[in-house]
Amino acid sequence: MSIDLHIHTVNSDGTFSVEEIVKLSKELQLEAISITDHEYLTEVPADDDIKIIKGIEIGADWEELKSKNPFAGIHLLVYFLERETSLNTRLEEIRIKKKERNYSILKSLSRSGINIEKSELDLINTKVPGRPHIAQIMVEKQYVSNVSEAFTKYLRNGMIPNIDTHQLNIEEIIQLATESKSLIFLAHPHTLMSSESYKKNQNWVTPEFFDYLKQIKTMGLNGLEVYYPGYNSSVKDSLIEICESLNLLISGGSDFHGENKPNNLLGVGYENNPIKVPLNLLSKMEEEYAKL
Repeated sequence: MSIDLHIHTVNSDGTFSVEEIVKLSKELQLEAISITDHEYLTEVPADDDIKIIKGIEIGADWEELKSKNPFAGIHLLVYFLERETSLNTRLEEIRIKKKERNYSILKSLSRSGINIEKSELDLINTKVPGRPHIAQIMVEKQYVSNVSEAFTKYLRNGMIPNIDTHQLNIEEIIQLATESKSLIFLAHPHTLMSSESYKKNQNWVTPEFFDYLKQIKTMGLNGLEVYYPGYNSSVKDSLIEICESLNLLISGGSDFHGENKPNNLLGVGYENNPIKVPLNLLSKMEEEYAKL
């Protein structure tokens, strides 16, 4: 029995609809899922055949991290978030600022000879346009051969100034999520240690990473995404050990984006190293949520 608590739909930067995600999840016999679109709380109808956990993914601004490493990034997964909450209300403001940030990216790209009109981005059918959508337009206009190349050469952290102007401070996000009686997890933790020459299979679970995590824990972090595509058993064991030492919950998910990440499968991740997120992790999350 397995679950997938990190999934994106067309409401952010995925290519599958909510209905398609639910249908495929049931075909895969997943016990529970969470659709975690970027800065948008996607409503998923209840289904008797699969448990649905409300969730969202939010990019955060952490000045200390950014000042040390402009290539690093931090995203938070917030679970059990309800619509009528202070955090969800604030997300509308973030989405507006993100739209303006996108336009700034287009201006920056134009200085590199990449010309994309605002109208081209506005035509995309999504609740939250972002860098992956810009990357897709770059592919369609043959500026790059694929989305990965667009990010490597132009769009990743550290390549464009003021790329995170729409983001709230990490402490403010955690405070709003706590007020909203939700659980806060650090998503794909390897991105804390990204660098200009970084590769995911390098050893990034270092003392510096541990120190970062301790700091976020003091802000109110509840857990860590340990089961994630590409993490080998050694990385997972190290992260589990850290979670035990810091009394953090454990979660996991495929970070499924449909055709935008074609080799990354729903509920599985990469076929040669399936994530197999255990159902009992969700039970522990639910126990903690019940205390809020």
